[in-house]
Amino acid sequence: MARTGLLVPVFLLLLGTVSSKKNENYIILALDWAMNWGEWGPQVFCPPDTFTYAFQLKVETEDAFDDTAMNGIELYCRSLRDVGQGGAPPRKDAREFGITSTVDPWGDWMGKRECPQGLLTGLKMKSEEDQGIFDDTAANDLEMQCDWSTYTMNGGGDHWGKWSSWVSCPEGMAICGIETRVESQTATDDTALNDVRMFCCDVGSFNTTVRSYDD
Repeated sequence: MARTGLLVPVFLLLLGTVSSKKNENYIILALDWAMNWGEWGPQVFCPPDTFTYAFQLKVETEDAFDDTAMNGIELYCRSLRDVGQGGAPPRKDAREFGITSTVDPWGDWMGKRECPQGLLTGLKMKSEEDQGIFDDTAANDLEMQCDWSTYTMNGGGDHWGKWSSWVSCPEGMAICGIETRVESQTATDDTALNDVRMFCCDVGSFNTTVRSYDD
């Protein structure tokens, strides 16, 4: 259905103070290619001294009558000692915390994607532009980067649209929070998730050596 939404080229690197992480600075990662329907949800951060190492998507399949594609993103937070390091995988049964911003009700969770080593440090998202009188889907899929490297993981979403550019935390910082822009369920042509911002926090003494994952 024709609406006034636009694909918005945006890239932000802003310093601020994380409300749930006192006395720490964060950087906002914003995409240069995403739709702008809906409202921004809450900013949600990992508990203190934890960072993201895994994610999963909530996706409605493309055979739905009103396909909404991506409905939500969940990030998983762990302490640094419990993520994969030194060739060892993430610790089994270690304590972790799932965080989300706004999530719409359609679709299914696609399963957790874990960094084999280290933390989540970057992302790009696939979005479909305004389809006029036809079904709009907005955000379709997400890929995330592990440990400032070339190792990336696909979330298993739909295939419509085109990818944004990659945006990544500087070395020494990792993703620690999320905020999603989601269209309300009362829309005539629902699109659910439209855009996402993620937040980078300083990982301190964690080993920030860039890994090649060639082995």
